Amino acid sequence: MEGVLNRAALAVSAQQLGLAQRMLDLGIDHSAQRKQFGKPIGSFQAVKHQLADVAVKIEFAKPVCSAPLRPHHQSAARRGARLSRQARRCEAAWLSARRSMQVHGAMGYTWEADLQMFMKRAWALDAAWGDRAYHKTRVAKFIFAEGAELGPGDTFN
Repeated sequence: MEGVLNRAALAVSAQQLGLAQRMLDLGIDHSAQRKQFGKPIGSFQAVKHQLADVAVKIEFAKPVCSAPLRPHHQSAARRGARLSRQARRCEAAWLSARRSMQVHGAMGYTWEADLQMFMKRAWALDAAWGDRAYHKTRVAKFIFAEGAELGPGDTFN
């Protein structure tokens, strides 16, 4: 049963990563088009920082998404490392939805903006096959288990 949960969580988290990237792209496009004080809002440092935070979160989530696709031995440490993937990508999608909504303003909730479709999907998937707290608890149980195989020799082989 745990194998099914892990595969389902991986599939959901990969979709979350794609949603996060799409919401970031929508936020960037909107910030380039929307003007305030005669300038695009994307030229303001506060908007740049919000979108940059999302881009960094997404970039850190990408490698853990592609890792399961590479062949490797099934050590316990690798199985434990995979437990955190769902939580990490869901956090990226959640942050992307929040920040893109802030860039769009209240218009992001309306049917006129495509952002609302992607946000609703990301929020619904956030709890699919276990929410972030559930997966963080699974990681904690693995790390603090007696005899857990931890360290670079076990994780990065």
